[in-house]
Amino acid sequence: MYYKNFAKVYDKFMQHCDYDEWAKLIEGLIEESKVEGKKLLDLGCGTGETLIRLKENYECSGLDLSADMLTIANKKLKNKGVKLFLGDMREFNTGEKYDIIISLFDTVNHLTSIEDLDDLMKSIKDSLNPEGVYIFDVINREFMEKMFPGGIYYDNRKDMTIIWEHFEEEDLDIVEAVYFVKNKAGHYEKLKEVYEKRIFQEFEIRKIVEKNNLNLLSISKNDKIAGERFFYIVKK
Repeated sequence: MYYKNFAKVYDKFMQHCDYDEWAKLIEGLIEESKVEGKKLLDLGCGTGETLIRLKENYECSGLDLSADMLTIANKKLKNKGVKLFLGDMREFNTGEKYDIIISLFDTVNHLTSIEDLDDLMKSIKDSLNPEGVYIFDVINREFMEKMFPGGIYYDNRKDMTIIWEHFEEEDLDIVEAVYFVKNKAGHYEKLKEVYEKRIFQEFEIRKIVEKNNLNLLSISKNDKIAGERFFYIVKK
């Protein structure tokens, strides 16, 4: 799950992402959950863009597996009162409890097994306050098929060209990514990465949630901000 080069291109890759709309969506789901308390952990926080927006209304922290991502996030959030932690979402413990934990941008799909999902939910339960909620989104097979027509995702931008090749291997979706990134000198740097994702079925998620004595409050579909995604609200 650790991608050594992704931090170098992440913000450039996500430059068209409407983080404001994502923040509004998450705040709406938090309101829907009727959770009390404002202490929030962004699990898989990346470079901190969502935290920048949520910190106005919540007591925010972030956790990510990538030290490079957190270095960038720290520069953006320095002196903003946001705590950042380095850790693995499958087995994390910040030493604190939260009212709200979120994982966005199909972060959960980067888990590669049912055992990983089970470990995640165990950590979620241990890190939530009583009546706390975990909100996350996942993508499905149709999403992947639309993103990779003919097995290829291609995006040619002013200062970066992205080529992702997709194929399935047993229960995993493998993406071999190549980025050609224009540097300050006007030359292009080539970066390569391999991503692994798993498409979790609804019944699999339900089973793991129930196994960990958590309650599935709702599943909602959103296809307005970043393709068709399914948002889960789980309550302790």
